[in-house]
Amino acid sequence: MLCAIEEIEEANSDVKTFVLRAGAIARESEPGQFVMVWNPGVDEIPISIADVRGELVELAIADRGDCTHNLQGKQVGDLIGLRGPYGRGFRIDGSRICMVGGGYGTAPLLFAAKRACEDGRFITVLAGARTESELLYVDRFRDAGCEDVRVATEDGSAGFKGTVTELLSKTLETDDFDLVLSCGPELMLKRVCEITKRAGISTQVSIERIVKCSCGACGSCDIGGYRVCTDGPVFDATELEGTEFGCWTRAKSGRRVALQPQINDLSSVPPRVFTPDYEPMLVTEVCGVRFPNPIANAAGFGIAGKLLYRYAVAGAGAVVTKSVGLREQEGYPNPTFLELEPQTYVNAMGLSNPGINNYGPEIEDAKRANVPLILSIFGQDVEECKQVAKQAVKYRVDMIEFNASCPHTNFVAMENNPRMLRSIIKAIREIVHPVPVAVKLSPNIGDIPGLAMTLERAGADAITAINTVISRPVDKTLDIPILGNPTGYGGKSGRALTAGGKQVIFELYKEVKIPIIAVGGIFSAKDVIDYARNGAQLFQVGSALVTEGYGIFRRIKDDLNDYLDANGYKNIGELVGEAHRS
Repeated sequence: MLCAIEEIEEANSDVKTFVLRAGAIARESEPGQFVMVWNPGVDEIPISIADVRGELVELAIADRGDCTHNLQGKQVGDLIGLRGPYGRGFRIDGSRICMVGGGYGTAPLLFAAKRACEDGRFITVLAGARTESELLYVDRFRDAGCEDVRVATEDGSAGFKGTVTELLSKTLETDDFDLVLSCGPELMLKRVCEITKRAGISTQVSIERIVKCSCGACGSCDIGGYRVCTDGPVFDATELEGTEFGCWTRAKSGRRVALQPQINDLSSVPPRVFTPDYEPMLVTEVCGVRFPNPIANAAGFGIAGKLLYRYAVAGAGAVVTKSVGLREQEGYPNPTFLELEPQTYVNAMGLSNPGINNYGPEIEDAKRANVPLILSIFGQDVEECKQVAKQAVKYRVDMIEFNASCPHTNFVAMENNPRMLRSIIKAIREIVHPVPVAVKLSPNIGDIPGLAMTLERAGADAITAINTVISRPVDKTLDIPILGNPTGYGGKSGRALTAGGKQVIFELYKEVKIPIIAVGGIFSAKDVIDYARNGAQLFQVGSALVTEGYGIFRRIKDDLNDYLDANGYKNIGELVGEAHRS
């Protein structure tokens, strides 16, 4: 929603507080949650909620990048967009709570302190900064009812001279707490967790990561298989043990980046080896690859190997990577993912990816799940695709899926150039054989069956259909495109594709002899059954992960087993193509 700025105040030398009237968001917000702030024509960024006052939402915005710098130049009355609230906030327990804030990370603790004081809890606040002018909300904490507010400055200009974590250690020598809540730079949070673990105090920390979709779809904000936008941003300290917390983060591309220059180890603690369930009625073989069940995630729903691993643990019979190209790409500015209507979305991620040469660690983490791994790749000409394929085959994946149809890239989708696409498929198949190659097509071309037959003759081992449908949402008030793609275009997915996708699969089955992988609006076992009866053998779930979460895999499997058993089928393969035989 677009909101007019009602108040702007200087909170410290680097932070301005913006007050906006957003009643629906205010009523739903909990301490620790965040909103997506859309600076029209610039970007959209996650900002933690600093306070709620009736219908008003208060945000503390530091001058830290192009978008925030531009926001700092806004005036009262200017319009900005707000979506939310998102994420998991603080769980406030106990009678004595210590809140530890660093820099502008102190902001969301104000909302938490206000709620805790209203509940009659005793709150100690430790607020830290480099210098006095950068301290945030010290008086506001006192006004909220916090009886014990202490400050730490690294230069000694106010309060304790030193870091706020040093002040925490000193405070714990004499004070006992039931809970510690903390927000600030990640290395500071890591130190807080080390201190409180030794003291045996339950601790929650608010983590900052690059957030794009804000609803758990893209996985750009991954930390150890958790999605910060939905599983966080607030985590119990115990949840973060064994993750990269305090060691490395991710760039906009998804590439692993050290938090400090001296950190050279960007590896992750390997997840335990997982053994998928054996379910005889769901076991499927496609292109010589044996799948414990035919349900997978769709490409694009997760860069990180540990997130793909979590899909398998949740019940997926295969996992599909983000589309990966030759070179690292950051993708487009936000907004990159929007809900158009219930269960229907549009995205313009811009094929953000770390580059094929940087993707090995994610592959290794995903392999620990022991389900088939499908590597999605793309490229803009034959030579580039050959280079990607040469590296891809070294990862020893089970299948390659060539993304020929993304509708919002910075180059024309390969499906619009059948001659080149045919040459690409021939070239990469020669490189990766005997690893099978599937080609992903969209309804944005006029004749999917015709192109599929051409690709079958070129050596494609399977066809994946359908990719997203081109869409260009526009804000009616400002009369500008909403998505961050410079052209405004994105790809529509979800429920709006269900009926059309099933029809495409029906037509494909009549024309090609190679296996068909269905994707597009799969939300239930009924959708899988319909797709199977129309001719599909594997089924990729995408948008339903947003609305249903990881549990969608288990729910679909259980319902499929019940259906097959009740109707006398021995295996789901008996359903494939049934609509053509009736």
